[in-house]
Amino acid sequence: MMKKKIFIKIFVFAASLFLLLHPIFLFAQDNEISDEEEENPVQFELDAIVVTANKVQEPISDIPKHVTVISSEDIKESTAKNIIELLAQEAGVNVRTTFGNDKQAVVDLRGMGDTAASNVIVMVDNLMLNAADQSGPSISSVPIEEIERIEIVRGAGSVVYGNGAVGGVINIITKKAGKTSSIDLYSSYGSYNTFDLRGSLNGNIKDLYLNLNAGLHDSDGYRDNGFFRKKDISAKSSYAINDRFSFLLSGFYYEDEYGLPGPISKEDINSGSRRVLTDRPDDSGETSEARGRFEFDMDFEKWGTLNLIRGYHLRDNRYIIGFNPQIPRSDQKDKIDEDTRQFDLNYVKNYTSGGQTQMVQLGIDHYITDYIREEKPDGPRKNSETESFGIFINNRWSLTDSLMLSARARYNNFQGYFRTDEKKLFDDVKIWVNGDTTMSEWDNSAYSIGFTYSMSPKTSFFSSYATSFRIPNVDEFAECEEGLQPQEGVNIEIGGRWQFGSFMSMTVTLFDIRIEDEIYYSDINRNYEDKTIRQGIETDFTLYTTEDIRMWGSYAFTKAEFDKKNTTIPLVPEHRVSAGMHWQIISQLALSLSGVYTGSRFDGNDTNNDRYEKLDEYIVFDSKLTYEYKSLMIFAGINNIFNELYSTTAYNEQYYPMPGRTIYGGIRWTYY
Repeated sequence: MMKKKIFIKIFVFAASLFLLLHPIFLFAQDNEISDEEEENPVQFELDAIVVTANKVQEPISDIPKHVTVISSEDIKESTAKNIIELLAQEAGVNVRTTFGNDKQAVVDLRGMGDTAASNVIVMVDNLMLNAADQSGPSISSVPIEEIERIEIVRGAGSVVYGNGAVGGVINIITKKAGKTSSIDLYSSYGSYNTFDLRGSLNGNIKDLYLNLNAGLHDSDGYRDNGFFRKKDISAKSSYAINDRFSFLLSGFYYEDEYGLPGPISKEDINSGSRRVLTDRPDDSGETSEARGRFEFDMDFEKWGTLNLIRGYHLRDNRYIIGFNPQIPRSDQKDKIDEDTRQFDLNYVKNYTSGGQTQMVQLGIDHYITDYIREEKPDGPRKNSETESFGIFINNRWSLTDSLMLSARARYNNFQGYFRTDEKKLFDDVKIWVNGDTTMSEWDNSAYSIGFTYSMSPKTSFFSSYATSFRIPNVDEFAECEEGLQPQEGVNIEIGGRWQFGSFMSMTVTLFDIRIEDEIYYSDINRNYEDKTIRQGIETDFTLYTTEDIRMWGSYAFTKAEFDKKNTTIPLVPEHRVSAGMHWQIISQLALSLSGVYTGSRFDGNDTNNDRYEKLDEYIVFDSKLTYEYKSLMIFAGINNIFNELYSTTAYNEQYYPMPGRTIYGGIRWTYY
């Protein structure tokens, strides 16, 4: 029955798409691409797209990995309302949430499963968003309207990014302070009483460029007690001292409040009326975050370039789970305080050897995190201080005009101090008594080697071998089996990139990931005795059927298994498919459509694959219509068009439902 419903939805969607596009396809057949257009493609310039996969700008064609760049124009044309919805449309990217929105959502690359929050690194403007615990990166704190581009680098990245870069790295780059003065105002309203408001201001004082940005989001949410309210403000400045030296200073502050409706039973997950209910009407939480960054760029000409970054990330999270009306709310709030300081140094020198341009890169990174978790009313207080120091070297050699070799290596030292305090009664007064401090220290290394071969400017192949490591997070240290240690893995991939004239590009990648001592989160955290293996294929394409119609699609097959048990890793779908189109109907009017299919998955607590029912497969279609006139843009959209009842996460057959059909509309005004 489920497959029949999905087939019907796909058929209706495809038929609608065909009726819309059929006249245009006929027209396109009568207007073949000229030889001049073939020789001068305008839609795809892969060599002009540079990414920071290795903390250095380089063309995608030089990177021996599957890399995706989502530009600000792609975001504008997308049906996504937030970063999570945007990432879910990409090949091999699986997103999960227990909130039904982007709060503490988890992004999974290449089948990491339940521990993806600690096995995939998410950066924003070179600052790490991942929390020290199991809660995941605070992606909801980054407004999608302020993103310049997103880079998805799949596969092991521990050589450059260190601990946790196992499944891949997602780098979110926000818009810089512009050289053109501008004002941008944005407002939207939609289902579940959802309201968004945002404004930004760009300007300059001589050579000092400034950007101010502020926004708020207020929603009652799809479920009872599913409210989500957030607001943020940020400021950026950049100044070029001269042609060789420049600096950037930025600050960001964010607050939110959210309901915690909890899970629902399997009997209610497919009921349109019961899946929105909650038995936890008073559970809730609140978060405040502050991020700061100072960046200094120096160009020593023939001696290379040097980039220095000093960053800060502060997080305060208070929440109530299991509200008791007999106790004051203030005495029930668990509390998390996290303070991370980051320092990065990156030196790059290009030189000529054998008639080819070569590159050597040296990087240093240093992280210190203070973390306190206090459980109310009389629970323990867990303290930790972790410090990580890493140094890496990256060499890239052009062996010929078409063959490139890269080799990298990293050394990493980790030290962690952990203490659990208890409240004890002295003379009728409860005071904290410090526990014993334990210390863990590890030295880890990682290395990688990769090849890229360009058969022509439009066809290239790549292959790489890379190792990875992940150190237990503070939640895993808190309650762990004696002997808990870092996991280590190997990532092998091979793939190709093709460009067909000026109308189509495609990437295909095969990968194999094998992890020893993989860490998993449970009542008592430990390393798996069994090796885990993840193998699969990722493919994506972009196709311009005409100048006004862009179509795209992706498919990922992921086989994630325990080696000896031969069972599937929970929460990892074998199949994911996404497809969509953007049609510029006339110069001012555009239509965007998208669909994402996710296959069935095993329950998050079913490592033996025989205890609980699997999560159902699902398919979600979204749409957006945009009208632009001069500096004004009006838009309206419908997400989850067919009101699919689905869930991305379940544990012990307790499900976290996702929103049904969502209708929204808004306006944007930009003045230059």
